[in-house]
Amino acid sequence: MVAVNQAGESTGLNPQKTGSLRPIRGLDGLRALAALAVLGYHLLPGQIVGGFLGVDVFFVLSGFLITSLLVSEYDRKGALDLKRFWIRRVRRLFPAAFLMAIVTVIVAGLFSIDLLAGIIPQFLGVITFSYNWVEIFQGASYFDIASPHLWTNVWSLAVEQQFYLIWPLVTVIILRLRKSAQWAVPFVLAIISAGLMAWYVTDANDFTRAYQGTDSHAFGLMAGSSLAFLSDKPFTSHAPSAWYNRFARGFLSWVGLVVMLATYYFIPDNQTWVYPAGMLISVTATVLVIQGFLPTVDSGSGPGKLLAGFLSLAPFRWLGERSYGIYLWHWPIWVIVVTQFPRLSTWTVAVVVLLLSVLIAHLSFEFVEEPMRRNGIFPTIRGWLGDSVTLGAPTKLAEYQGRRFSFWQALAPALALITVLGVVLGFFFIAPEKSSAQKVVEAGQDSKPKGPFSLLRADAPQLPFIALPELQELDPVDITGQNIYVLGDSVTVASTPSLEAVFPGIYVDAAVSRHMYQAPEMIAAAATTGQLRPYVVVSLATNSEAEIQYLETILNEIGPTRRLILVTGFGPERIEWIAASNKNIRDFAKKYPSRVRVANWDEAIAPHTDYLASDFIHPSVEGGDVFAGELKTTLESYYQKK
Repeated sequence: MVAVNQAGESTGLNPQKTGSLRPIRGLDGLRALAALAVLGYHLLPGQIVGGFLGVDVFFVLSGFLITSLLVSEYDRKGALDLKRFWIRRVRRLFPAAFLMAIVTVIVAGLFSIDLLAGIIPQFLGVITFSYNWVEIFQGASYFDIASPHLWTNVWSLAVEQQFYLIWPLVTVIILRLRKSAQWAVPFVLAIISAGLMAWYVTDANDFTRAYQGTDSHAFGLMAGSSLAFLSDKPFTSHAPSAWYNRFARGFLSWVGLVVMLATYYFIPDNQTWVYPAGMLISVTATVLVIQGFLPTVDSGSGPGKLLAGFLSLAPFRWLGERSYGIYLWHWPIWVIVVTQFPRLSTWTVAVVVLLLSVLIAHLSFEFVEEPMRRNGIFPTIRGWLGDSVTLGAPTKLAEYQGRRFSFWQALAPALALITVLGVVLGFFFIAPEKSSAQKVVEAGQDSKPKGPFSLLRADAPQLPFIALPELQELDPVDITGQNIYVLGDSVTVASTPSLEAVFPGIYVDAAVSRHMYQAPEMIAAAATTGQLRPYVVVSLATNSEAEIQYLETILNEIGPTRRLILVTGFGPERIEWIAASNKNIRDFAKKYPSRVRVANWDEAIAPHTDYLASDFIHPSVEGGDVFAGELKTTLESYYQKK
């Protein structure tokens, strides 16, 4: 059994070869649970709402294991071989990431070239482990499942690799301090990192900078490192501590596991307090779990030994060892599947993606990751191409020693690499600069001046419920553009040319990534400045749930003499809040039949999904005509005899 870190990084602790050094039981199982949480968060939106916190578990594990290895090497040798350390990290992480990147580029290019929009900087981010900063500098949103990038999940691996590059240098300095003070350095750094995250979210429309930044999301890594400095040679066999110590620490380990699992179900990703408070809960819980697996606890009977044994069962170990590959592959597979089959149910997609991810991760582990970790990258490739007897690379470096390769066998790895890269470069050459969804949205933006409102904070304010009187009759108002005010999101932006063609003079205030919870304040501001018109159209059901409390407040803000038209949303089933929004909108309209109407965009566009961009959300020119036509029909319904 070999202990591994978040990315499946081997700690090199093979008990057959290291004598008294021992792997730490239970860590593979802990990693497996975290990986399943992340997959649940991505594949079952709205079900495992806190599954994103599995990444913080990974970070704690990596910080603990890597720092423990560095300290252990320093204790044994009196120095750190940093060159060897970095080579091993590259061998372990780079091959699988590079393979994933080139394969998914080719597959995505064959199925939907739209997925390769802006792919070159993303590809460079993947292979240089700087992807988190690429996302941040490009203004991408980690939380936008409506238009996902192909490799969004790689951000956390980039953070880890940056940690592997910098932390050994810091550790060299820390090890010169007295032993009792060493743990305090990463502990203080963890506090600083958490403080940066809290600072970044105080004035942010999106949490991506705070969440993906190496500086602001290093507290899990630092917490694990602090635990490593506090631990007494965790890879060495120890006599068990006193029974009461083992019981207390084992009990805390169980408490930590329960809290960790609870965070996956109860801590959402859309609340400011989560960044970093919710994550610190997960980090603390993980530290509690790990401390109960240390030798002085696990070497004697007690609850800690029981938990470590449970999480060391074969299924947990198997998943934990392959967690790096599963994490790497699941997201791009999911993106490709949902793009090609947008009508598949969420559960069907989840099952397909899970099976494919586990299968490919297993093949990657057996034939790429482990052989290259043991033998090196190019010797392994020569083994694939030059040994017709074995299915994969030889598993021992000794099998390469003394072997004479022919000229073509020696040249084959380079030729194979050049061929594959040539195909990838070909897709780079034909990849569009922007996706079809971006193009239709930008076409809409070009057709109108920008609205006067800026996006508000991402906090959803808790508004009081307001019961409004139903007015029986309103004076007729001509259905002309001069009488219509529209507040919308990117779907409305894409439909703006059609709206202006059907309703000349219409006022459209629409922006990308706008939410219904922002509408009450924006409507109030428009009313104050006199920009509202007799017909107020709100089309904000795409990016978050249209809760009844916001609809009530909007109706109150527009005043008793104006009519409200609410537009339903349409999108893939994975965007679970659209169905809830549509139900709320229709239920709300039934309460106020003389003042509120529903423009059924979902029903109007459903027979014409070929009028949508590849994301199955944003309308093309023809789709915009359907949008404007449905709004026209809805407005006319105010004056139709029932």
